[in-house]
Amino acid sequence: MLKITKRLQQPFCAALVALLMTATPAQAWTRTGHAAIGFVAEAKLKTDNRAVWNTISELLDGAEFYDEAVAGWADDVRESYPNLIHTVRIPVLGAVPQASDPACIADQPAISCADKAIAYYAGILKNTANPRQQRQEAVKFLLHLVGDLHQPLHGSEPGGAQDKVLIPGGVLNVDANGAATTTDVHSVWDYAIVKKHGLTAIQLGRQLWDDASLAPPTSLTPRDWAVESRNLSKKYIFIDPVTPSANDAYKVVACGGRTGITCPSAAKTLPADYETKNYYLASYRLKQAGLRLAELLVKTLGS
Repeated sequence: MLKITKRLQQPFCAALVALLMTATPAQAWTRTGHAAIGFVAEAKLKTDNRAVWNTISELLDGAEFYDEAVAGWADDVRESYPNLIHTVRIPVLGAVPQASDPACIADQPAISCADKAIAYYAGILKNTANPRQQRQEAVKFLLHLVGDLHQPLHGSEPGGAQDKVLIPGGVLNVDANGAATTTDVHSVWDYAIVKKHGLTAIQLGRQLWDDASLAPPTSLTPRDWAVESRNLSKKYIFIDPVTPSANDAYKVVACGGRTGITCPSAAKTLPADYETKNYYLASYRLKQAGLRLAELLVKTLGS
């Protein structure tokens, strides 16, 4: 049975957390993006299922889903949950493993990946006999982890953390002195694409909610959401080693992690419009995450 434990006390805990944090970068979508996902979910619930929102609001002591402290809480407490990671590592090279496989990371059976964690915390939230604090924390984890699974590189193996890139004028590619510096492609998707858009969480959330042309499909399962992210990474972020694409200038090598492929030592220079070109896909996934979060909460708490 899956069990996510809080704060291991063994001496090796800090080292384990450091290893996982290195392999799995934090802050997918930024706090701004996560709060925007919360805005969409809250708007959907207030429109269609006010009773469910009232239950959530009571558990959050009246806080809003688009409060960045609420939306970013799960990242703030990562070190207290060392056997929970905010990703699902599905190889982009080769076949997709079966959802029934016993562990999301075969050589780390104690690790709980985001898809299994969502089911775990939905169960805690659903059971009204659970302590209020546990259910409150479950809501915060669900808000965050549903968002994480919609970041394409949070569904793929590799996750792009070892792919060094330079984007001329990129958000993360200029240091404090104005000099060009490198970053990694995972951080670009975690942070730079949303930040380049330049909106606050409320502004971004309202823009996503109001854009009727942005109508992504919903439903499916957390495992399916992770597979979607893996497939998007394979199509738009990583170079296909077998079939070259006209867009390969915008892509990086699938390397590092558990691929067994050594990443290039030199950073790849991506086109200057990389962040803006990929904003549509990011916005699509942000809104999709918000709508799916609302669906999940209705399924969990609805009559």
